[in-house]
Amino acid sequence: MRPVELKIQAFGPYAEREEIDFTQLVGRSMFVVSGRTGAGKTTIFDAMTFALYGRASGALRNASDFRSQYAQPEMRTEVDFSFTIRGDRYRIVRQPQQPHPKNKTPIPHEAVLYEWENGWKPLATKVNEVQEQIESILQLSYEQFSQILLLPQNQFRQLLDSNSNEKQQILQSIFKTEAFRAFQEKWAERYSVYRKQVEWSVERTRLKLLELEDDSIEEVSTKSIDEIERWQNEREERLIETCDAASSTKQIHAKTLNQVRNEFEEAKTLINLFVEQEQTKQALEAFLSGESLRNERRELLQNLEAAASIRPVFERLLEMEQQVHRLTMEEQNSSTKLEKLKATQSTLIEQQSAIEADKQEVITHQERLRVIDEMMPRIKERTSYMTLRDRLAQRAHGLADFSKEARLQELQEQEQQLVEGLKTEPTERAVDVERHVDRLMQLVSLETKVEGLSKQLAECERTGKDIQRQHATQQDVVSTYKHQERLMLARQLSESLVDGEPCPVCGSRHHETPQHEETSVNVAEQNEALTRLEELSTRLIEARADYRSLHQQLETVQREFDEVSKGVRLDKSLTEEVKKWSVHAETLQRDERMRQEHERTLRQLTVEIRQLEQERRNQFEERQRVLSELEMTQQKLHALGQAEETTLEALQSERIDRQNRLTGLMKKVETYEHEFETGKKAMWKEEERLSVTREQLNEANKQYGVQQALWFKQLDATHLTRERYEELANQIDQRTIIREELQREEEEGVRLRHYKQMIEEKLGSVERPDLQWIETKVKEAAELYEQASEHLITAQDTLSRHRQIVSEWNALLEDTALEEKKLETIKLIADTGKGINPQKMTFETYVQTAFFDQILYAANIHLDQMTSGQFRLERKVETAKGNAKSGLELLVFDAYTGQSRRVQNLSGGEGFKASLSLALGLAEVVQHLSGGVSLETMLIDEGFGTLDAESLDQAIELLMSLQATGRLVGVISHVQELKDRVDARIEVKKSRSGSSIQLIVE
Repeated sequence: MRPVELKIQAFGPYAEREEIDFTQLVGRSMFVVSGRTGAGKTTIFDAMTFALYGRASGALRNASDFRSQYAQPEMRTEVDFSFTIRGDRYRIVRQPQQPHPKNKTPIPHEAVLYEWENGWKPLATKVNEVQEQIESILQLSYEQFSQILLLPQNQFRQLLDSNSNEKQQILQSIFKTEAFRAFQEKWAERYSVYRKQVEWSVERTRLKLLELEDDSIEEVSTKSIDEIERWQNEREERLIETCDAASSTKQIHAKTLNQVRNEFEEAKTLINLFVEQEQTKQALEAFLSGESLRNERRELLQNLEAAASIRPVFERLLEMEQQVHRLTMEEQNSSTKLEKLKATQSTLIEQQSAIEADKQEVITHQERLRVIDEMMPRIKERTSYMTLRDRLAQRAHGLADFSKEARLQELQEQEQQLVEGLKTEPTERAVDVERHVDRLMQLVSLETKVEGLSKQLAECERTGKDIQRQHATQQDVVSTYKHQERLMLARQLSESLVDGEPCPVCGSRHHETPQHEETSVNVAEQNEALTRLEELSTRLIEARADYRSLHQQLETVQREFDEVSKGVRLDKSLTEEVKKWSVHAETLQRDERMRQEHERTLRQLTVEIRQLEQERRNQFEERQRVLSELEMTQQKLHALGQAEETTLEALQSERIDRQNRLTGLMKKVETYEHEFETGKKAMWKEEERLSVTREQLNEANKQYGVQQALWFKQLDATHLTRERYEELANQIDQRTIIREELQREEEEGVRLRHYKQMIEEKLGSVERPDLQWIETKVKEAAELYEQASEHLITAQDTLSRHRQIVSEWNALLEDTALEEKKLETIKLIADTGKGINPQKMTFETYVQTAFFDQILYAANIHLDQMTSGQFRLERKVETAKGNAKSGLELLVFDAYTGQSRRVQNLSGGEGFKASLSLALGLAEVVQHLSGGVSLETMLIDEGFGTLDAESLDQAIELLMSLQATGRLVGVISHVQELKDRVDARIEVKKSRSGSSIQLIVE
């Protein structure tokens, strides 16, 4: 990532919009940010970090505090940052949450990410989306950015002091070692899945054995494999014997069941014959009882045959009657219609003279409309010019006076007053008074510190004396215990001496028996007293160290107070002086704010006056244009000449009336002519239709008389009357059905007589059997057979299931053994990858150590240069204690002592050099390996102030040598030597109205 341009607005101490164009650093790879304390140097790095991640560069600043206190309410706080990475160019515009200038609802946090593709195109428009895109583009989180590309103020040792887990996340993001972690996690997941699979296989094998459903299976399943197999063989033999016995029983009951079933079928056949004999007898009796009805149907069938023979003559007669009736009705209707048409035509002939008059009126209206159409264009043109003349005259009258003339004069007077008031310059600046107030406030703070440290020193002295008294008392207690212990040892020694044997103390062989006091030592109390004495000794040492530390701090603060108070003249107490000068500073600030307000008001008045003057000029020009157009319109009216007597409205009204009258008359004439022609044609047509209808009616009457004579002749031949024929007419088509029913009934009577005789011959003298008793015997035999069958099936199923389960159990047993062996191999690989090994190192960490060793090799080249060969960074190879991960901890080897120690023990200057070397080494290795992370930029906030002259010179030489690599290094520093040796500077200047930025390239 390499910055291109940074724009800051109302951000931190910057009230206005400030810009830094990094493209001006062409051919330079280092720049220094300088300025007074509090001017806003760190804010430049904060702006870059805020634009990228929405957070400050250091942990002590909050993004919600970035709103500038110097900015105008209407100016929004915003950062616009563009940068390049891997040949692509991006831009972020971000604004923090900030107060709204007009209402209480704050302006929310907003961010937009753009990408350059022949112009800026939005890539993400939501805060969370921008965060995800930036981390994807830079391949770094905020924490990793602060540890690798940015060394924040007072936090430059983060990467150096980070633990193994934190370094692992950084190296994972830079060198993309997720694949190795995925590999180890895949094997761990594979082991977990396969372990469950093996556990399920073992359980499935046991459950398979329990499927045998034997009373003793629970006890057998806990025994060894050999005992289980022996039990299975014994159980199979018992099941085979049970199957053989059940098969023999089934055969006996099957034979008995067949005999009883044959007997039952014979009895059922006889019963069916007796039932059929009874049914045939009843059917024959019913047939004989219906003979009279059959005779009636035979007579009906003869009458229907006669009626069928004369039906065509009758149907033809009916057709002739209907035709005569229809023609008679048509002849009557046609006569009536013809009379009506003749009357209508007579009425139309009477109206013919009136229609002729209407035709003459149509011609008159048409001629007048032609004359009106010729007059209307001239009158319309003159009317439009007259309307335009009136409108222009009214417009010119409205533009004669400027409505805002009074407002313009008022603004000009206010402008003159403000100009007179701003001519006087202030005699004293608020910023000078503010500096004096800051110095007084510093003295107040130092005075408060002196008082506080004095109180702490006195309290520490009192506490130390109290602890010293307790320590002396406890020493007396411990001395008492030690004296008692010596007395007890002496008594024990004297009691153990034997006359004639030498004393182990003095060597004498003659021993006197001294008198001893009865003493006893409580060991627990003695140990407690010793522990208490050690605790008091530790507290006494700590109290003395605290006293010395507080005394040294008090002397330092007192010296600082004396240094700051030099040149400060105090007429009153510090508090009163601060109050007096603060009031004076506020008065000057209020005066300056009022003067700035007057300046802004003057600028606004000038702008408004110019706008009003321009409006007045525009109005005058508009009036001149309207007057010119009014004169041209009047000339055109003179050219058209004198006006007609009639008006345009009257002509239009007359034209509409005549057009409406003309349309009505023409429609009336057309309607009359159409009705006259239509009526004449209809009358001719109806006369012709009436003539034809009368001829058809005469012919139909003749044919009807002939058909009626034929009908009467047919009735005499069949001995029927017309009434009897009409009764039979609906049943003529049923004669076939009646004939077939009679034939079928007669055939059924013959069949019944024959079948009754045949059954009587079969039965002879046989008696009716007891079917219920035989059926009971069959049911009992069938139940015995079913029971035997079920018993055999159950025995066979049990044997078959036993063999199947045993076979499946053996197969599962073999599969489980193979899976358990495979699980051991998978567990070994998974545990090794997860770090369950003597080194406590995961597979991903093992790969990361290879990259880390390369980084340390590159970093030590720079560290050797800056420390003249004293220090060298090393990777700790010892295994960490407990469950902590290891492999990426750092040690520093000191060539002066020949020993390695923790990097946390380095001093501030030594830690800065080590951190700078580590960051440079990381950047070089990443670029060498062409990783996904671009480390083209390094930003350092302070840190050089902790270096001595020689170390500073070495660090500067190192940073200057980076120009050959093309890496851009930005440094915030107060060190003058560094600012003198770098020809590119960003100077931050502080003023009473906010800070400003100036990029200087020499």
